[in-house]
Amino acid sequence: MLAFVLILFTLIAAPANSPRQEDSIRRARMAELYNAGDQEGVLQVCRDLVQYHRQQGNERELFNAYATLLDRLQVMGRFDEAMAVLQEMSSDATESPLGTAITEFCLGQFYLGNRQPAEARPHYRRAFRMLQELGEDSRALRAGFNLQAVAMNLNALQEGLAINDSSQTLLEQIEVKTGRKQLANRFKQSRYRFVIMQRLGRMKEAASLKDTLLHYHALLGDSSQDELVLTAVAQYEQAVGNKKAAYAYLDTLIARNQRLGNYLKVAQFRQSLADFQRDNGDLELAVENYRLYAAESDSAQVHRTNDQLNALTKQFQLRELQRENRAARQRNAALSLVIGLLLVLLTVTFLNARALRKKNSILYLASLEHIQAEEEAEQHLVEEVASRELSADEKLYAQLLSLMQEEELFKDPDITRDTLASRLGTNRTYLADAVKACCGQTIGDFVNHHRLRWAAEALSRNTELSVSAVGEDAGFNSRSTFNRLFQQQYGMSPGAFRTAARS
Repeated sequence: MLAFVLILFTLIAAPANSPRQEDSIRRARMAELYNAGDQEGVLQVCRDLVQYHRQQGNERELFNAYATLLDRLQVMGRFDEAMAVLQEMSSDATESPLGTAITEFCLGQFYLGNRQPAEARPHYRRAFRMLQELGEDSRALRAGFNLQAVAMNLNALQEGLAINDSSQTLLEQIEVKTGRKQLANRFKQSRYRFVIMQRLGRMKEAASLKDTLLHYHALLGDSSQDELVLTAVAQYEQAVGNKKAAYAYLDTLIARNQRLGNYLKVAQFRQSLADFQRDNGDLELAVENYRLYAAESDSAQVHRTNDQLNALTKQFQLRELQRENRAARQRNAALSLVIGLLLVLLTVTFLNARALRKKNSILYLASLEHIQAEEEAEQHLVEEVASRELSADEKLYAQLLSLMQEEELFKDPDITRDTLASRLGTNRTYLADAVKACCGQTIGDFVNHHRLRWAAEALSRNTELSVSAVGEDAGFNSRSTFNRLFQQQYGMSPGAFRTAARS
């Protein structure tokens, strides 16, 4: 009995958690549920936190809890529920200047998350002004940064520059109050100003800002910002005519995303690189990168569809485990929804595959026409050796073509320039010069070109030989070399070429 009394006294005497402590505990629980993938659990804790602070009468914590709930709903794509919470939040903020300011900020976030920058702009403007008046400098600065992004999106560059000036003043005030440098915010401030100056054509000011941006980026050490920084600097170098530097930054971004397996980003930066090269007149490089972009874009779509399908399948399995004890009607409804989404993804996969087959079919037919035109031109040259005057280079080149046609010497994987020169009664230098003058190729490229052409014709005849056997018969010692060179010459793999021939 005495022990029971002591325990009861301890419980009564123990102080309750303060609102701030309670907020921290619930937010820690929210993080645990988020890491476990329990979306409904996260939202329930968010709603409970809103209710707790409303009961406690904690104005600041209440609207911070609302902001957290809205952020989670938007991340989950549940925009209808987010709009309902915004209406509830607006009602609670009727007599609260701070609540009104935070609500305006959240409305800006909502519209920006829905890709409606024009609708977001007036809310961010009001939030930026009101939060500064209330001394909420950190949140005001966030509103200022978002307002700059909106202004650039709407091409309102002078407005963006004016907000940037105001944000700079606000940032300095925050640093004076806190007594320490706001490194992350200085990085954002310099990045926005750098981009705005570029787009305004004020390149001298942008030049000095570039070093500032790179300096803060290095100090911050946040690799997640690499893409934003390198993209902005690449655009600057392109604008001022430093094309090699611009190409190098984009090559770095391409290599980075290849390592990360981010195929959509690889295709995106490959296209940007090709656009830069086209604008600079580097047409040969541009053509190659546009070709790679097309191939990588197709690959990215396939990977993206597979990733979505895998993620959806896992999500389905998790939901089924969580809903085992729910009514049969609810389970069937969820199952129907998932099956519908799977059908959509399968349809997308099918359409992407069909588009790829159509593209390969077009490339296949164009390749056959090109091969036929090449062979006719070569035959015409060989036949005209005796009927008209040709230069020494043309005669020697025609003799080489005749030798290739009659004996298919390219099938010998060990064929050398010296062997070809000996068969034609000339020396290797004369032969190399003749080939270069007549077709713009080295002898090695000339031989590989004929090997690939023969392989393409063999594949198009739909023979029973395997792709590897065709490559060996064409004179290639290495299957990987055959595949790589064939892809370069005809825009698709040998296997895809054969598939196009059979369709």
